[in-house]
Amino acid sequence: MTDERIKKAINLFKKEGAVIRSSVLRFAGFCGKDTNELIQLGILKRLRRGYYSLFSNLNDMDSQDILTAMVPDAVISLFSAAQYHDLTTVIPQKIDITLSIHKRVPVLPNDIHVKIYKVIPRIYEVGIQAVNTNGNPMKIYDRERTVCDFFRMRNKIGKDCAFEVLKNYMSGKRDLQKLSEYAELLQIKGVLYPYLEVLVA
Repeated sequence: MTDERIKKAINLFKKEGAVIRSSVLRFAGFCGKDTNELIQLGILKRLRRGYYSLFSNLNDMDSQDILTAMVPDAVISLFSAAQYHDLTTVIPQKIDITLSIHKRVPVLPNDIHVKIYKVIPRIYEVGIQAVNTNGNPMKIYDRERTVCDFFRMRNKIGKDCAFEVLKNYMSGKRDLQKLSEYAELLQIKGVLYPYLEVLVA
């Protein structure tokens, strides 16, 4: 393979993202034989069947980066979002993501451990913010949505965890108007407010 073709492949990743599908490579003129040659040359790494990354990119990507690149509609949520926002002392054993019920998840690399929550589109859309980690774009629920999610899921993840997240939220950057709006949209105002009143009293 010529240096020009290798450069074209590298530029394709710069344009399309850290992880791209085989269909994108084919559309750019790289057949299966070309892809295999790029792998043998140490230019590409096959993450899973049909998904590829540049070897040089992998040093700057962790499991969460790879996951969100492979599943661009995934929103980092619950414990993973709480850790990002410094709202919990719990270290997640898996990456928590939320998806709309209509979205499917591809088979992921074996070393990526993920817990998937699926919700209706109206709930999925509340509180998404775009951030960059290690230069890689990622969707994550903001602080207020994260607090609300812990109270939505309090019976599964524990009321103590939900209260800890709220307490940490109240001691840091907060937007109580936004929190109230989200609580109403997610129909947990009656659950959240008694805990909130304890902290503001």
